[in-house]
Amino acid sequence: MPNIFETSYIILWVFTLTTLTLANVRFTNLKCNSLDPTFSIVEKCNLKLIRRGTVGLNVTVKLLKTPVSSVSVNVAFFKKSNGYQPYLYNTSADFCNFLKQRQKYPILQVLANYMLHRTNINHTCPFDHDIIAENLVLNENIFKLLPLGNGEYMFRIMVGAYNDWKCDIKCYFSIF
Repeated sequence: MPNIFETSYIILWVFTLTTLTLANVRFTNLKCNSLDPTFSIVEKCNLKLIRRGTVGLNVTVKLLKTPVSSVSVNVAFFKKSNGYQPYLYNTSADFCNFLKQRQKYPILQVLANYMLHRTNINHTCPFDHDIIAENLVLNENIFKLLPLGNGEYMFRIMVGAYNDWKCDIKCYFSIF
C-alpha cells in the first residue's frame, strides 16, 4: 500500500502535467535591438494578430556584411518576478556547429525544431541573405519538453558574429 507522500507526489505530478498540456500561450511583446548598425539593421520587429487568440512573431534583419560564416548564439529564459529574473535555461553555442550537429545541444535542438521551419536560417553557414522569421506562433506542445509553469516569461536571443554581439531579441510571452 503506497504511503501518503507517494500518493501526494503522483497527484501533484498529474496536476502539473495536465496544467502544462492544457495551457494557453501567446506572445505579449517583442523588442529587437541591433547592437552593431554597421553590421545589421532590424527592418521589421513586430507581433501580428493572425486570428483570434493567435499572435505571430515577425522579424527581419538585414545583413550589411555578407557572407557570415561565424555565428554565435546565446539563448536564455527569464521569469517575471519583481522584474525579469534568470530562469532555468541559459545556453550559448556556435550556431554554425549547432546546425551541423544538433544533438550536442539539447535545449537549442528543442527550440530549433520549433522555430526553424518558419525562418530562412534552416541551413548551415555561411549566411549571405537577410534573416527572416514570419508568423512564428507559440505552440503549447513546445512546453511539454521545456517545463514552464503559468506566468509571464521573456525569451532572449543574443546573436553574435565573429566573436562580437550583433543583435539582441527579447520575446515576451505568457502561459496561462
